[in-house]
Amino acid sequence: MAADDPACPSQDFTRFLQRFADPADDRVRLRYTSDPLEYEVPMHTVRDDHEGLAPTHVVLEQGAARLKRFSYRYLATFDLFVPSPVSRDPAALEHMRAGTYNAPTRIEPIDGNGQRVTFGSDAERDAYTFARRYGCWMLTRASNLRD
Repeated sequence: MAADDPACPSQDFTRFLQRFADPADDRVRLRYTSDPLEYEVPMHTVRDDHEGLAPTHVVLEQGAARLKRFSYRYLATFDLFVPSPVSRDPAALEHMRAGTYNAPTRIEPIDGNGQRVTFGSDAERDAYTFARRYGCWMLTRASNLRD
């Protein structure tokens, strides 16, 4: 493995996710995001004539486009996952320092061999599916089901 191709940072999923979302080092995201990545969106955002069709649509994204789908970063100082624009917003950082910033994160096991990570509340949430592949965790699907 090359120096710019990091070994699995942790078998413990929570620690892996913290490294995966490290704002200072994107090598783990580059290595452990499937290519292509399944990206799921509501059908009505893809087609106007969506009546009678499946409620969601999945696109297979390849190359650099797939990396834009995981936009959360882990800020160790606050022990929080936040949307990447927030991590550069001074006002949001002040809210975090004051303990008034709420970015709910839920991690749950799925299918006996995977983990689903959900960021945000019911109305404003993103979900990411990770599976065990190649001796580590791999982001295999991103879902943005907001209207």
